[in-house]
Amino acid sequence: MIAVSLTWKLCTSAVDIRTCAEIKKIKIFFSPYLTEEQSISKWEGAQSVPDLDKILKLCQVFGVSTDYLLKEELEEPELKQDVYEPLNVKHISAEFANEFMDAKRKSALKVAIGASICVLSPIVLILMSGMEEFGLIKENIAAAIGLGVLLCMVTVAVILFIFNGSLMADYEWVQKESFVLDYGVAGIVESRMKKQRPMLTLTRAIGVGLCILGAAVLVVTAVLTGEALGTIIAVDVLLALVAIAVFLFTRWGNEADAYAQLLQTGDYDPNHKRNFEKHELIGGIYWCTVTAIYLAISFITGAWGYTWIIWPVTGVFYGVIACIINYTERKKGE
Repeated sequence: MIAVSLTWKLCTSAVDIRTCAEIKKIKIFFSPYLTEEQSISKWEGAQSVPDLDKILKLCQVFGVSTDYLLKEELEEPELKQDVYEPLNVKHISAEFANEFMDAKRKSALKVAIGASICVLSPIVLILMSGMEEFGLIKENIAAAIGLGVLLCMVTVAVILFIFNGSLMADYEWVQKESFVLDYGVAGIVESRMKKQRPMLTLTRAIGVGLCILGAAVLVVTAVLTGEALGTIIAVDVLLALVAIAVFLFTRWGNEADAYAQLLQTGDYDPNHKRNFEKHELIGGIYWCTVTAIYLAISFITGAWGYTWIIWPVTGVFYGVIACIINYTERKKGE
């Protein structure tokens, strides 16, 4: 039997950890049951018991376990302040969690392909620039082919990103807002995360190895041959290997990201989510500025075969900026 009088006792004894506004919410929670056939008086008289969903809600409201709430003994509870969640917080069911993880997995493939295409896009332009320097092709033809291929590939990548964004629009709130997982959902997510972890570790190791290999090919070619054409080809090889690495990182990294979002860990901790809009604004301004600088330098100098280096350099700088911002916010939180 669930003694509701005991729960009201919990409510009044928990004033030290709940504000008056929160107690008002708790009273509002009970109000619908006062007019139902299965009323509170019947609960107290052992004539009926609440449904399972109501029991779970009661536990959430008062920050106690189901074991305590279902016991006959009126022993003093150990209130758990960190368990309490506002009544208006969103809940995620097992069905929604599985749907979200499946959608994120499909989305990861599109994003990975788009990111890899972006990395590969300057390959033809770089090769054409090298061939033009050696007189193997006319300058205007080389520029037309190289830029044409680059723009086509970037267009395909942008289409993939936009299409993926529209498919994931219904799930954006998971990344930005705080929520509560229904009973058993965390276990489902952790189970899938555990199964995916070996593949994530393997792909990360392969990706890092490919990046190192690409850099090694470039350095060895430049040192041993010293020829411009050989170096240009080595740069193309480097970009091809990096593109494969980016695909591996993004494909399985984004899938793992879904688990972090649902469990609200790492960058998706509720404290970090409060600053999500600020991060989004800073990132938008940063990358728009970088794109403008890249295009300006490339068009002014015409050195499209070399200005691509702007992207990895600015990517590293953005990582540093993000770390500084996160560190500053953590210090403010403390």
